[in-house]
Amino acid sequence: MRNLIIYTFCLFSMLSHAQNIEIGQVKTLQSTILNEARDYWVYLPENYNNTNFKNQEYPVIYLLDGEKYFHVTSGMVKNLSNGYYPLIPECIVVAIKNTNRSRDLTPTPVDSLSYQNGGADIFETFITNELIPEITKNYNTLDYKILIGHSFGGLFAINSFLKETPQFNAYIAIDPSLWWDNEVLVKKLKNSITTTDFKGRTLFFANANSIGNQKTPSQQHEAHFTAKKNMIALLEATVPKNLNFHTKYYKNEDHGSVVLPSLIDGLRSIFKGYRINVKELIKTPSLLEQHYLDLSEKLGFTFKPQGPYLDRVVELAIKRGENENAIILNTINKKIDPDNVYLKNKMN
Repeated sequence: MRNLIIYTFCLFSMLSHAQNIEIGQVKTLQSTILNEARDYWVYLPENYNNTNFKNQEYPVIYLLDGEKYFHVTSGMVKNLSNGYYPLIPECIVVAIKNTNRSRDLTPTPVDSLSYQNGGADIFETFITNELIPEITKNYNTLDYKILIGHSFGGLFAINSFLKETPQFNAYIAIDPSLWWDNEVLVKKLKNSITTTDFKGRTLFFANANSIGNQKTPSQQHEAHFTAKKNMIALLEATVPKNLNFHTKYYKNEDHGSVVLPSLIDGLRSIFKGYRINVKELIKTPSLLEQHYLDLSEKLGFTFKPQGPYLDRVVELAIKRGENENAIILNTINKKIDPDNVYLKNKMN
């Protein structure tokens, strides 16, 4: 009986000291463009609140269908960007919740349908004129923006990607619903592909097995399959000017299951070449400059090593007895962030 009492007391003590695990912030923005309140969730990188690097700026991922994909996307971003061998930089994730999905994500009005549609341009205006400025004002952002969308969200991403003046640097379109309005976006691409300069734009196109094992695919499945096939054929045959384009076919994934693997593949594809061999770096610090020059050239945007990462490399160099190279690497970090007091005092 005494052991039971002690056990119960210990269990109560453990429970009473339990803490919540927080992965993001819940925000609301009153939109004058949409005339409604819009909720969005924000994930901040692990080092965002690192006081030693309070000036560090982060790329921003804007995620459609935010209530559905926020947790998995933020988890992937966290894991892909940590350690000595990050595959992507640490990023802020802004997940936009839906209020009227079909209205906001479809690009053209189709009157024959029973649900609201055709409001993608208005919704993108909300994102670019209200949401992005709000994020930029309140967070340390790098002006490199990624848009991720699935299905109708992928359709929205392609519509944004095809605009003459793009609002995002990179797009992950996951099994986009290109059948919409008799392949209106496929036709738009066909009419503009030879004249549009896609410099600075990256597109990852995830193509699921839309028909799968269906013996008799529905007309909708056939239309979805054909539209995707037509757009990919255009992109691969014509090779748009300066476009950084990647596509992947997921034979074993359908329209729903393709999201998880394509999120990982899309992020890795955008930042292909981001990872650097840290064992070589601590022996040859001069590798760093050329590595980021090559990455910046590929992405059409100037990227520099993130301060917290480079600081980890400095610590590893010290640990491995590469003290002179540690000083060189810390000096590089100081040049990137010249007002950083922590870095000024680090190797003294």
